[in-house]
This record gives sequence, structure tokens and C-alpha cells, in this order.
Amino acid sequence: MRSIFVAFTLFIGLSIILVACSGAGTPTPIPAASGAQISLTTNPNPAKSGSVELMVQVADAGGQPITDAEVFVFADHTTMGGMSMQGRATAQGGGRYATTADFSMAGTWKVSVQVRKSPLNITQEFELDLK
Repeated sequence: MRSIFVAFTLFIGLSIILVACSGAGTPTPIPAASGAQISLTTNPNPAKSGSVELMVQVADAGGQPITDAEVFVFADHTTMGGMSMQGRATAQGGGRYATTADFSMAGTWKVSVQVRKSPLNITQEFELDLK
């Protein structure tokens, strides 16, 4: 009887992990409080575990590109504590910034993009589901 309970518990636990690790791979924005617009795209798209280029587009409330800003990207695996990364994105021109991240495993990652250009200092969060 005890072995059936252990097997059932393992089955439920693995099922939960598999559901948590599935997803389309498209960054889902979590609304920011500022009027500035920050978008995130990935290459490859949909993103998968391994090396992924994160491309950030930054515009003001009127849709005009914000150039010469400091853009930082932070990523944390939502279910595996201690799995995180951070880096500075480099300017690509026209309000576009890019960095490369090495996502060590599939699952849901919370990606925070911080943009600083005086007086602007905002952070936009995204959820990225990797296969």
C-alpha cells in the first residue's frame, strides 16, 4: 500500500513539473506603471533553453524611440530558486537594445528590463516560457 502511495505522489509531482515547463515561448508583458513603452522579443522565437538573444525596444509615451539609455536585463527561473542571470543590453540604434542570455533550463522565467535615462527609471517585467 505504501509503494502505491509513493508512486502516486511521484506521478502527481512530475505532472505538475511538466505542466509548469510547457509554454509557447513568447514573452508576456506584466504592465508597467510608466507611460514609457518597453517590448521584449527573442531570437530564436519561440525561445528555448540555451543561448537566446533578448531584444528590447524602448519608446516614450508618444511612441518615440528612447536612445542613449542604460538598459539592464535580469532573469529568474520562477520555480528553481538560485537560477538567475543579469546583464547590460547594448544599444543597437533607434531605441533598440540587445543582450544574450544563457537559459540553463526550460520553464517559466521572469525577465525584468530596467531602463534608466534621467529622469526616467522604470522596470518592465515579462514572463518567458521556454521549451
